[in-house]
Amino acid sequence: MSDVFPPRPLPRDDVAALAAATVRPDFASHLLSYIRAAAEIANFGTFYVADMSRPAPVLSIWAGEMSGYWFNRNASTILKDERLIQSILQRIRAAEGSGLVIERWRPTPDDPISPIYARDQVIERVTVSSLSDRVGFQTFFLRGEKSGWISDQEMQRLQQVLPLAHELIGLRHRIAGAAATGQAASARASTLREQDAGPFGALTPREAEVCDLGVQGLSVAGTALELGVSENTIRTLRRRAYGKLGVHSSTQIATLILNAMG
Repeated sequence: MSDVFPPRPLPRDDVAALAAATVRPDFASHLLSYIRAAAEIANFGTFYVADMSRPAPVLSIWAGEMSGYWFNRNASTILKDERLIQSILQRIRAAEGSGLVIERWRPTPDDPISPIYARDQVIERVTVSSLSDRVGFQTFFLRGEKSGWISDQEMQRLQQVLPLAHELIGLRHRIAGAAATGQAASARASTLREQDAGPFGALTPREAEVCDLGVQGLSVAGTALELGVSENTIRTLRRRAYGKLGVHSSTQIATLILNAMG
């Protein structure tokens, strides 16, 4: 004898639904919706540093009113300014040993990021920074001019939800690589290079090709055989590509490709 019960919807609250969306390509939009329940945020993004001993921040995930084109263009401008790079790294290093650092910040006229924020009508920013096992993250949440300054009540609500949001972004980077591999293999680093998408735009055609084959699972030897070059050449191309992308493995490249697709 057995009892068979009719199917029923899986009950999920907002937090469970957000966690379930972690590996989905539209995770960023789900996360922004969750944050907007606490305060009106126009855009958010995350700078990812794969190894703080050799820091090379990359924009890894974003969502909001701003288009992906402008998000990547702004990130490219920021990551070409040494002062702004050091500002990102300084906030990440400040989180060492303390878990998370949350900062509410308003740009001043003399700040090098002010022209970007003024053009995009951003008046306020809240950052969440963390550092764990040499991996650094800084997530930034941007308040639009039309929404006015963040109130004290909104800031209190943000402080309650931002730690979870930031942790899920970190989780996405740790687990989405494997889930992304199939999609990344079809999306191709070469295509993103041609589109000048984020850090992929800095790759040479050969470096992007080596990334594509690595994401598909080919070893150094297999990639060398496929391209008809020496294994040392492949190691050199991989090292250069990894440095430009701020990663240390093909899995991390797959994650970046998935985020670029998102």
